[in-house]
Amino acid sequence: MIGNDIVDLKQAAKDSNWKRPRFLDKIFTPREQQLIWSAKDQDQMVWLLWSMKEAAYKVNVQQFGTRFFNPKRLECTLLSNLKGEVIIEDNRYFIESIITEDFIYSIALLDSGKSYKSEWFLDHNQDYSVQSKCLKRRFLKTLNLNEVTIIKNNIGVPKLQQNSDILDVSFSLTHHGDFSGYAIL
Repeated sequence: MIGNDIVDLKQAAKDSNWKRPRFLDKIFTPREQQLIWSAKDQDQMVWLLWSMKEAAYKVNVQQFGTRFFNPKRLECTLLSNLKGEVIIEDNRYFIESIITEDFIYSIALLDSGKSYKSEWFLDHNQDYSVQSKCLKRRFLKTLNLNEVTIIKNNIGVPKLQQNSDILDVSFSLTHHGDFSGYAIL
């Protein structure tokens, strides 16, 4: 299983004031807050940890079929600048991230040695539904399969459907601000 998340840093700066009272307490564990306050670029660290949690959450929902909202239930550990882990109870998710001055893109995997394909790209259309359709079209084009559509299961996890069959393919889609991305095993 695979999950991904992208954060447009300019959009995040416009939309969120993470320094407001108690925001960090609601989202991040004490250890994660220590990482944020000790980071050279605190804004970047907030959004790196956020994207790691989001990517791991997507895998966890695929794995167990249950949604929840409790960001502190997910604990991030950084192994290097671009690699980390997220623990959700007894489950470990391996994270690889890309950090640029414009965005942070994280991919979560159950198996750190698993190979995957991923792409991120610019999409200046700020309309959420149009951007979502563009991302899905671009992703489906890369699959090179006939008559495949994306549907969501009963808990909102996207699945590939070919004719009336659900394909056993793990993938994840994400978009925020000017950026979109997909990842597939």
